[in-house]
Amino acid sequence: MIADLGFAAFAERNRPRYALYARARLSAAARSTAVVEATLVSAHERWQWLMSQPCPAAEVWEELRRQVERRGERAASQDPVLAMLYQRLPNACADSVVLCRRLGFPVAEAAELMGVEPSAVEAALAAARRTFPQLIDAQAPLRHR
Repeated sequence: MIADLGFAAFAERNRPRYALYARARLSAAARSTAVVEATLVSAHERWQWLMSQPCPAAEVWEELRRQVERRGERAASQDPVLAMLYQRLPNACADSVVLCRRLGFPVAEAAELMGVEPSAVEAALAAARRTFPQLIDAQAPLRHR
């Protein structure tokens, strides 16, 4: 019973944020909803194991990213900017850009969602800026041009 309440709270808090990320990556509401639900079903099935891990949020984030990538392989990315980011940057860097620059999450919230320290997100954003200085301004949101 307590495990179910813990999962319910986790899902309620993260479902909307996961949906924003999935929608940004997949550009289709139906696919993004399916990805989020598949991720949460997987998390629910593994909840006891997840609770024994050092960072359950990081484990679930990895599952969400895998689900998005699987769906993305079947549907070409509608956003060439994001496609380029994920081709040229490590996933954690590209995810940090999507969360902080595309979706406007504060660094601390993006870090919490991905299950990493805020300094890891800041480092990922700095690496992305070095790779794409013309694209990723420290202050401006990332938009498809």
